[in-house]
Amino acid sequence: MKEYYKSTRLARLLTKFVMQDISEGEKKELVSLARKAGVNIQKIIQDVAEKEMTLGNDDAEIETGKKVWLSIENELKRPKRHVGRLLLRYAAIIIVCLGLSGGFYLYMNQVDDTGREIVLLENETVLEFPSGHSVVLTDKTNVLDIIRQNTVPLEKKSTSAPELYKVRVLCGATRTIILEDSTTVVLYPGSELQFPEFFSLDERSVMLLGEGYFNVKRDSTRPFTVNTEQVSIEVLGTSFNVRAYKEEQTIETVLVTGKVMLNGTTVLQPNQMAIFDCGNRQIKVEEVNADVYRERSRGMFVFDNRTLDEIMHEFSQWFGFEYSFEDSALKNKKFRLRLPHMDRFDQLMSLMEKTGEIRFLVSGNHIKIKNGKE
Repeated sequence: MKEYYKSTRLARLLTKFVMQDISEGEKKELVSLARKAGVNIQKIIQDVAEKEMTLGNDDAEIETGKKVWLSIENELKRPKRHVGRLLLRYAAIIIVCLGLSGGFYLYMNQVDDTGREIVLLENETVLEFPSGHSVVLTDKTNVLDIIRQNTVPLEKKSTSAPELYKVRVLCGATRTIILEDSTTVVLYPGSELQFPEFFSLDERSVMLLGEGYFNVKRDSTRPFTVNTEQVSIEVLGTSFNVRAYKEEQTIETVLVTGKVMLNGTTVLQPNQMAIFDCGNRQIKVEEVNADVYRERSRGMFVFDNRTLDEIMHEFSQWFGFEYSFEDSALKNKKFRLRLPHMDRFDQLMSLMEKTGEIRFLVSGNHIKIKNGKE
């Protein structure tokens, strides 16, 4: 029974590792169990994940996944079976059944990219105080703790007007901010969030420049408003993504759960995107797969029918490179990609090249994108 537990535990941890849903403690446990079982993790991961996977209905996939896992447990009960082959066979099926709806999911444990190394920009997130003073935040820094340590307690304030703070994510990573009402905001590179030390009794309001994924704490007595330079999004309690970079001509709002209203007129339902044109100030609503934005907030690079130019622009914000297209027609070529966050863009380039559609030529900090079929 003990060996059976170890085998099933190893299979579970391996699946979590491939799905990018594993803690540091679980990674150590996986390495230890694999070493004792004589399992080559690198070989299994590489064989499992270098596949293009297209899936159907999510509910059907989950039910199938449950049956598959039961089959794993039954198979592992049998003596004298090679654990590595079983893990390879079933981890691949679990990935298909439980996690990835549509497009490419590519993962490799190691990629040989000698001479093309482009590393992740050093993460720098800054908290700016109302006085103009700023501090650089570390990965483990709690923003509210810093604010409370450097301000007068609320009951001692001479005025009830809250002071405004800013968090700026300059490059290289996302940053999760927990606001005073327990609302969470995932900020992406090149983004800025302005928020009060505490919210008033009748409203909650923040200002966003760039991109953020919001999971708003429900409070029917205090609507929550996200303001951009030209759009305001009002909610009660919901999750949604807002993209409002200065250099872009549109502002995109995607609703994941709940309901939101833009500029007091346009109401979104889940799996809808509102595209505000900053030129003519018109709003267009489209149907989208909102799960893409939830996955991105959890640490994946996910692109659902996005142009190659949009994809490369986002990567450039993370890795700080410049890029150009050998053929301008490639700019508008659309892709569906799911890629794990990596510290080196050369690894991501190798995975993208496996689609056969594109090739990358690297010269210093510049990347030229070529047609992969030529």
